[in-house]
Amino acid sequence: MDITEYNFQRCKLCGETAAEPTYSLSDSTIYVCRCCDFHFLNRLDCLSEKSSGQEHLNEKSRHYIESRMDENHHLHQNRLAFIASYLHLSQCEALDIGAGLGQFQRLLNNRGARTMGIEPSSLRRTYAWEKLGLDLHGELVESDYWQTRFIQHFDLITLWDVIEHVDFPHQTLESAIKLLKPGGILCLDTPSREVFPYRFSQKLYRLSGGKIGLFLPSFYSTVRYGHKQIFTQQQLSELLERSGLEIISSVSSGTGKLFSNSKIVLAGRKTASM
Repeated sequence: MDITEYNFQRCKLCGETAAEPTYSLSDSTIYVCRCCDFHFLNRLDCLSEKSSGQEHLNEKSRHYIESRMDENHHLHQNRLAFIASYLHLSQCEALDIGAGLGQFQRLLNNRGARTMGIEPSSLRRTYAWEKLGLDLHGELVESDYWQTRFIQHFDLITLWDVIEHVDFPHQTLESAIKLLKPGGILCLDTPSREVFPYRFSQKLYRLSGGKIGLFLPSFYSTVRYGHKQIFTQQQLSELLERSGLEIISSVSSGTGKLFSNSKIVLAGRKTASM
């Protein structure tokens, strides 16, 4: 989406001009839509000042990356098992959006999948190439690179902990789904807004007249590629369905142990008619 400004009263989920500034954080504001109750931050990467030049991998950044390399190992294993229950991975064409260092992509490769990955961080792309031999792409899924070369190309697309980071989740999902073959599967997970810390923080904010936000600031971030929106399970399911997917699995917070009790986990299949 090529824009020079954005009216945050326009809801990023339903599109209605019905969002109001509701929760003030130290450096930003959470808007809430009166129509669909979507919560999102008044922050877009496409409107922020871009970093100057390419980020370079140095010893400090290497140490930081390596210190966190294994923290999602078990989560990635659970994600792989989740996908394998719906899709035969051998010879599968797969795209991992928000690939990080490519750890999940390597797991797919080990199961015989042919994979590609998108990672906007140049530091992580460089590390993935140097240490893991993975050539991750910096072009976002909405870009011409993907939309002109890979329409209906992939059997599987994954967005693990991604949809809360993007500027416009509807456009990101629609762009990703265009790259799916008919019958292909899209899987994602994201933090849930229905967890107790979020709901309790909302209540405390209202009772204190806005003086105490408690955990609300921890759900959002104004840094580049930070958390910009938090979904409920119903909102995200309906978004996938509007984008043309048939929901084949939906796990909301507190209803399953595959991932985490603070996650929404969804899988959808692209209908053959799309």
